[in-house]
Amino acid sequence: MNDHAPVDDAAYEPVVLHVGPYRMDTPADSDLADIVAAFRDPDIAVWNPPGGTPIGVEERAPLWIASRATWDEHHASWVVRDHDGSIIGQVSLHQLDFVNETCEVGYWLAPRGRGRGIGTAIVDAATRFAFDELGMFRIELFHAVENEASCRLALRCGYAHEGTARQSYTYGDGRRHDEHLHARLRTDPSPRIAPPV
Repeated sequence: MNDHAPVDDAAYEPVVLHVGPYRMDTPADSDLADIVAAFRDPDIAVWNPPGGTPIGVEERAPLWIASRATWDEHHASWVVRDHDGSIIGQVSLHQLDFVNETCEVGYWLAPRGRGRGIGTAIVDAATRFAFDELGMFRIELFHAVENEASCRLALRCGYAHEGTARQSYTYGDGRRHDEHLHARLRTDPSPRIAPPV
């Protein structure tokens, strides 16, 4: 922790957020089946690889739940729950840098959560939390150039396209991909976000 980071443990207590009827909170062991199903989705598998040594979905899922169930000076993460409490997505603020007041945002949506405006709503909620509660000034969003849905979402959420990082990340297909870099500043105008359905 540095001089600009939150100074007490309460700063790392997970905070529940709501976007329309959807709840953003932390995962629990009881969510294991939902996480395994999400990780088996081809789009999530390609565009949200685990990084590090590849492991099977069944082995990865409980580790992912444990890592997202608590917050620390490096990340704040939420799962997104559908009306029935099942997990349909996640969003996280990571690479938290309290000196430079910067971080990155990442997200995925399970197939049941797509096309309902949920992705835009959760990224916007996490963005506002980063600015208003964590004191961030700049938030970056990276996605593979081929992931056009993420590009559209980033632009809807007010993340300006700043350039292309060449061959910058190895994705779930095992290949290095060019990535678009988007960013939003605290001083940028806030976009109008339609409520999710």
